[in-house]
Amino acid sequence: MRTSRAVVAVVVVVTSAVLVAGVVAGGFDWSRSSDELEAALAKSPPTRVSDIPAADGLSARGVFAQITSTGHFCLFDAPLDAPLAGGGGCNAADDPLGGSVISASLAYDGGPEIEAVKDARLIGLAAANVASVRVVVTDGSSRAVKLRRSIVGERGLQVFGFRVRKSDLKKGIGPIAVVAFDASGNEIGRQTTGIG
Repeated sequence: MRTSRAVVAVVVVVTSAVLVAGVVAGGFDWSRSSDELEAALAKSPPTRVSDIPAADGLSARGVFAQITSTGHFCLFDAPLDAPLAGGGGCNAADDPLGGSVISASLAYDGGPEIEAVKDARLIGLAAANVASVRVVVTDGSSRAVKLRRSIVGERGLQVFGFRVRKSDLKKGIGPIAVVAFDASGNEIGRQTTGIG
């Protein structure tokens, strides 16, 4: 089975896209490929900060965070029993959101057409002032995302893990954007995404 992984680009973050082992990077820096960062990640286990519940016959996964000795904040989507076996990326620990109110990454198995995707997941961070997050999909509707409050270093952030419905994927419906809203329902941040 072919596995594809893509990471969503944060519009306000100026990072260079890198192709690393089939992963296209943007929202998170993906400097994880450096030997120094790899060694720092191996020194201590990541912390589980959120979950992607089991659904549609697919196993639950965890969202794991780690602050490294190299000054990086890293976020991973991985099997519950193997947090370093998944995909994710890293940003500077002093700015884990990369200057935005929302930062997300998309990982998927299968494709490249949406109908051929077997599992698609979004993980990410939202600023403390974000009241809600929704995933906008290709048919124009949106899906609510559950936020979980977490302390990242000394900063209060919100973390999320979201699995795209298998029924949506079979109909060719995939995620277009992750959108953050304030308490009044006003959009305060948007990150585009897509499969294919």
